[in-house]
Amino acid sequence: MDGMRQQAALVGESGVNMRIMTTNNNNRQENQARTILLAALDESAVGILTVDGSTDTLCDAINTVIDTTDIAVVSFDFDGEACSEKHILTSQMDEDIASLVLDNAVSMDGKGINVGYVNDINFAPLRKRNDVWEAYKTAFNWNQVFFVENATEFATQGELQSAIADPIKVSAVKETVDTIDVYGADINDIDIAAMRSSTWKATAGGDPRYIGGALTRMVAKSAAKELMEKQLSIPSTLVTQDFLLENNVTSLRDLDVALPAMGLPDFVSACWIKTIGGDDDVPVPTPTPTTEAPTTEAPSSGNMVSWLTVPVCVTFGVLHYVMLG
Repeated sequence: MDGMRQQAALVGESGVNMRIMTTNNNNRQENQARTILLAALDESAVGILTVDGSTDTLCDAINTVIDTTDIAVVSFDFDGEACSEKHILTSQMDEDIASLVLDNAVSMDGKGINVGYVNDINFAPLRKRNDVWEAYKTAFNWNQVFFVENATEFATQGELQSAIADPIKVSAVKETVDTIDVYGADINDIDIAAMRSSTWKATAGGDPRYIGGALTRMVAKSAAKELMEKQLSIPSTLVTQDFLLENNVTSLRDLDVALPAMGLPDFVSACWIKTIGGDDDVPVPTPTPTTEAPTTEAPSSGNMVSWLTVPVCVTFGVLHYVMLG
């Protein structure tokens, strides 16, 4: 969320206000639908961003907002093709994330080996990655000896690690290899530390801060009628253990310097939006207090609704400032 707030502060001449409301895991879909409608009641709202969710519970709310207001709606990690055609859908390049990592696994470990697998296919992006996994597993004759499913439902990271490191599972994998190589998806500071000191060979994804910034830019450009695309995929990058060690990368900040493309500087850009990144990052603005949200704690799935208010500047040959709301 920090990247979303940082980017909001750099939209237009004076930034825009972003309110973030989260929903808890109890009836989270119904709560999110209500929160979408609540956001649309704000007379100064110009855009709404939703993250995660089910079409069964969210399409009606999204369609109502689009059909009855001028508010732009952008949804991240949401299979929303069944919703309004005016609705903007975005996600990481989840198929590419899986392919980048699995191509690396093929080059390192080859065909005909025993493999273990961890995923949670209850979420749209993870289902897309799973489709790629199944294709590679077949193509390279990998024998899947275990599957730790519903991975996001473990109460702690330690419990998940224990399920993965079960001696029986480890023994099954080691029947065909001497050392168990690990391949993952997504990346953060904890992952980088683990990759530097383990057999975790590669991962792929993007910096969550810059992904958040890109989402904010999508909402701002859509609200300003400058975003024509209805489906956008956020680029991802392969990161290997060798690269981290060779470039002395110990944090996401180091990785952003070593791989400038991680900052997404040209993705959904505009002359009236200064993209976040580098040493000129502004401090994270203090969140706007709110009492309407069912909870103030974000769940692991990131289920949330955000909306932008105040001015957005738009260019039509000459720079103009258009007050929205």
